[in-house]
Amino acid sequence: MPPRKLKSKLHLQFENYFVNEGLKHLWLGLWIVAQIVYFIVGYYQLATSPVVATFRSVLGPGLMIARSAANVISFDCALILFAVCRNMISYMRQTFLARVIPWDKNITFHILIAYGVVFWSFVHSAAHFYNFYAVELAFGKDTVTAMWLNLLSGPGWTGQVISVALFLMCTSAAEAVRRKHFEIFWFTHHLFIVFFGGTLMHGSFCLIKGDTGDICRGGPTFWKYWIASAVVFVIERITREVRGRFPKTYVSKVVQHPSNVVEVQIMKPSCVTKAGQYIFICCPEISPYEWHPFTLTSSPNEPFISLHIRVVGDFTAKFARRLGCRFGGPEEAGMQPPKSLPYVMVDGPYGSASEDVFDYEVAVLVGGGIGVTPFASILKTVWYRVKQADSMVKLKKVYFIWISRDKEAFEWFQDLLMTIEEENLDGFLDIRSYLTASFKPNEVRNVILNDMDGQKDAITGLKSKTIFGRPNFDQIFQELRAQHPGTDAGVFFCGPKPISATLHKACNKWTDASANGMRFYYGKENF
Repeated sequence: MPPRKLKSKLHLQFENYFVNEGLKHLWLGLWIVAQIVYFIVGYYQLATSPVVATFRSVLGPGLMIARSAANVISFDCALILFAVCRNMISYMRQTFLARVIPWDKNITFHILIAYGVVFWSFVHSAAHFYNFYAVELAFGKDTVTAMWLNLLSGPGWTGQVISVALFLMCTSAAEAVRRKHFEIFWFTHHLFIVFFGGTLMHGSFCLIKGDTGDICRGGPTFWKYWIASAVVFVIERITREVRGRFPKTYVSKVVQHPSNVVEVQIMKPSCVTKAGQYIFICCPEISPYEWHPFTLTSSPNEPFISLHIRVVGDFTAKFARRLGCRFGGPEEAGMQPPKSLPYVMVDGPYGSASEDVFDYEVAVLVGGGIGVTPFASILKTVWYRVKQADSMVKLKKVYFIWISRDKEAFEWFQDLLMTIEEENLDGFLDIRSYLTASFKPNEVRNVILNDMDGQKDAITGLKSKTIFGRPNFDQIFQELRAQHPGTDAGVFFCGPKPISATLHKACNKWTDASANGMRFYYGKENF
């Protein structure tokens, strides 16, 4: 890495800001400005156009507001599908555009665009309620009523259908619903077909007529905005279905771990992976249409792909029982072990933030609970490369921080961590385990008795000792800055949101782009 130049204080603040926040705020700002500018331009064009003078005299500002909001909705709908085209994004994040576009924020951007569609739909609907009432006042109830325009006219009933579909999609996408009842989210979100179908029809009834020339003013325009993203999205879905179904894939091994975690190994030679990626799984015996994302815990060097799945929702519980796992619930009484393992469909792999771990000199891997899964794949890959004396490119040091409130969780990857620890060359890997749960008196005595020799930790079986309590990230980053001056570190996290917020804040706080400072680039799993 070339030495950094001396910079002014303002320059340093600017560079520090752009390490983790600048690009995403820049693109967010551009999107917001584009919407506002497009709305203003549309409003001005309609306010000055002689073609709609008659309707403008009846509706007043309601015409310009409704139509301009509709233009912005079309603009947002042109983008919203691109944000969930995962194959395209996985490819694009490997190109030079990854330097200027934060591809890993695609789901966040998708959600923000959805909020934008909701906001402008509200503006559009409110303006049309005013317009319908204005038409009723101008022509009289005997000719047309606001209720008829709102509910029975072509634009009216399609607008109602669109609004209901949008409401259901947004409410079912709330995190509380998505986490606990993924099936509700999954099937309700497919109302996007109704939403887009209704929107395509919505503008085709020629409600706002021109005074001269083509009275329908060119007809509906939504399709012109939407067609490109629709074509890419359809190709994406077809690709995913074909790749998921062929060749047929079966589960080869199942291991039930403590804390309701199931390890699943799958044989699919056509699935070529990289460390830190994730896949989608569908088990047709449970539901032929549901696809659930899981991070890979296998290394590209292994002949299989593996997942560690925590049983927390409807699908994972059904899938685990179909695999033969039992957790002692009353619904499991009398259940017979399965005679065979199920057929599954695998779609992917897809790129994630953790895939970039080998692009930094120093990597800090932070996992919270089951969020440790992507780092199992990375640590295995590190171990294989070190063992084979392969060039690690930039990577010189790895800090692995695992935070868990369940001591049994440390058993999930105990063999892997012990093996890597034994192979550790020149302090390449630093393992730090944090246990946040409180112990009962008898558990404390067992830990003391089993830790008498001091050779290995009584809880994890590793040489590195378990630390009780939450990590002090300020202290950790201070230590890292002192040990690695003038370097860049990739900080990768997967786990609960509160820890993510604390870690993200610490990365920004301790990032220093000066000559001897250390920059902490934060990346979070986001699928």
